[in-house]
Amino acid sequence: MNTFETPSEFRAAFDTLLAGTHRQLRVYDHDLGLLDLHDAPRLAALRALCVAGGGRRIEILLDDISRVARDQPRLMLLLRDFGHVLEIRQADPDAPRPDQAFVVADRHGVLLRADKTVVRGALHEDDAARATELNHSFEAMWQRAPASVSATTLGL
Repeated sequence: MNTFETPSEFRAAFDTLLAGTHRQLRVYDHDLGLLDLHDAPRLAALRALCVAGGGRRIEILLDDISRVARDQPRLMLLLRDFGHVLEIRQADPDAPRPDQAFVVADRHGVLLRADKTVVRGALHEDDAARATELNHSFEAMWQRAPASVSATTLGL
């Protein structure tokens, strides 16, 4: 277990988890502000996961999707190009949601912040029990998620 207390340590822990992800990445957070997904190496790692094919999935579940399209243009391009691999949804605002933010990778790696409002947390690179518990929580919220982010805009 590695702990982190600053945004840069948090992003480094995410990068470590992402580098070891081979099949599935699930992210639950308030928004994507802390992850800095427009960082070129981080985006390249996400793209590599998308390009690899073979049933890989990136699922991002957020409490607030209002700023994703505006603040994450490179992620939106990735969504446009790999919508069959990458999906972003908004958590059901009427359903209970956990206070914690987390990332689960390949059903064994976990990046956990005990509270979405703070940066402090821990990286568990091999914690299958905790990953299983968070996967169940994520799946329940994912199934209730009413809205998804689209990479295309429609207009007249």
